[in-house]
Amino acid sequence: MHLFVYSKERHIYCGVFSFMVNTGTSRMNADNILFNALKHHRGFICRQMQEVTLHALPERLKILGNSQMDIYYGPLEVAAICEEAISQLAAIGLTDEPDYLQWLKDSSGYAEITLSDGSRWILLHGIEPGRYVHLHPARYSPHSLRVKATVLKTALACMVVLPEGTLPDLLTLNHIRTSLLELSPVKDLEQCEHLWKVMGMLRGKDIDR
Repeated sequence: MHLFVYSKERHIYCGVFSFMVNTGTSRMNADNILFNALKHHRGFICRQMQEVTLHALPERLKILGNSQMDIYYGPLEVAAICEEAISQLAAIGLTDEPDYLQWLKDSSGYAEITLSDGSRWILLHGIEPGRYVHLHPARYSPHSLRVKATVLKTALACMVVLPEGTLPDLLTLNHIRTSLLELSPVKDLEQCEHLWKVMGMLRGKDIDR
């Protein structure tokens, strides 16, 4: 088990497509975790994109915002991530909301855990009632990739629009960015290395950060 203080950082929760279940119990469990899977879990992201229509795509992608995020692409599913986090907290005697919040307060409000696959995760105070354990991947954690929101939006739009496994040419890419996403066009494909990397990650390819 690895628990230690993490530097302060701003985080925003977006409710749509998040992994969350209402709970009335007082003992801490996985239902108390606030985890924005659409921003942070490759498997969840890809499953959502399989169901979205081209017409609905621009509105769905707005939830990603305009900042950066870390996307976990490791082997653990969302439920397993949440269960492991709760197990680690229980192992140090944290089993309810008051104890958890006091522990965070004593740790300057932020802490980090390492899960079974070596990935590192940040624990914060969740802002939703009953979901007081806010969880997301640590910056530059193993099995994660730091991604700009505009690049992720572009990658997902390309994957919805284009045949599976293909990359856009410059004309198609700029059409997607300007007409669907209301983003500025790119000058040339040479500046798209990060986009290709993100698309590869989303398609399940091994990547080096």
